This record gives sequence, structure tokens and C-alpha cells, in this order.
Amino acid sequence: MVELDALRHCELFADLSDKELGQLAAIVCEERHEPGSLICAERELADRLFVLSRGRVQLQIRLRGHLEPAGEATIEEVEPGRIFGWSSLVKQRRFTASARALDPVAVLSIRADDLRALFDQSPHIGFVVMKQLAEVVASRLQHTRQVCEEAAAEAALDDGRREG
Repeated sequence: MVELDALRHCELFADLSDKELGQLAAIVCEERHEPGSLICAERELADRLFVLSRGRVQLQIRLRGHLEPAGEATIEEVEPGRIFGWSSLVKQRRFTASARALDPVAVLSIRADDLRALFDQSPHIGFVVMKQLAEVVASRLQHTRQVCEEAAAEAALDDGRREG
């Protein structure tokens, strides 16, 4: 079973009691990934939520346009205590970004079905987690918008230089 401190430092679970963290710890598994390995892929079925406990993970989205030459944009570098794979907890249940390990990585993996069942058993846990999840999603959306605006501005400058 995962230690409670690993969960306590997570942005989603920081406001849960030790008893609630204990309930959560019972459904958590630890995974390790090597640098460069794909942890989850954009548009695939989202069946797990991940909490980064060690290392760095890069989140990337595919773009349809000329903002990035490879058609992908890095939208965030996840740090320990942060989550990814949040789409497993919402209706669409498709990953909205790909996650790739930049370092040797340790993640806490929680099956979304198990987490939703815990929410049904303990609505307070569900309320606290989903409230925090809304904050995470809003923050990621704002950060993604900023990254895309910067890329668009850079592309416009490059177009202006080529024309001039």
C-alpha cells in the first residue's frame, strides 16, 4: 500500500483527512517509467488518474496548424505532487494530452472506476477531489491558452520576416 505522505502532497488530495487518505491508498498502485517512455497517449481511453511522485513528465498535445513544425506542442511539464490523466474522471474519458517521462519516473496510478466507486461510498472525498480537479483543469486551460498564444505570435513574426 502507498504511504499517506505520497498522497497528502498531491494537489487533489491535500485537503483529505488521514482516514480518507487511507481509503484512497487502498486503491493506489505505484508504477515506474523509464525516460522517453509514453505513459498515456492523447485520445486513448482514459482509465487511470496519475499522480507524479518522482521525476518529470511532459504533457503534449497534437496541433492541426502551423504553430509547431512537428504538429505537437508541449503544454506543461508536470512536477511531483501534480496530476495528469484527469480526463479519466469526466464523461469524455479520453486523454486530452500525451504524457512522456523525461526522467526515471514514479507515478501513483489510480483506476478511475475504483476512484469513482470510492466517491460513491464517501461523497465527501468525491466532493473535495472534484473541487480540486476543477481548479487543476482551469489552471491547465489557462496555461495551454498562454502557450498557444505565444506560439501563434511567434509564427506571425516568422511569417512577417519571410514576407519582409
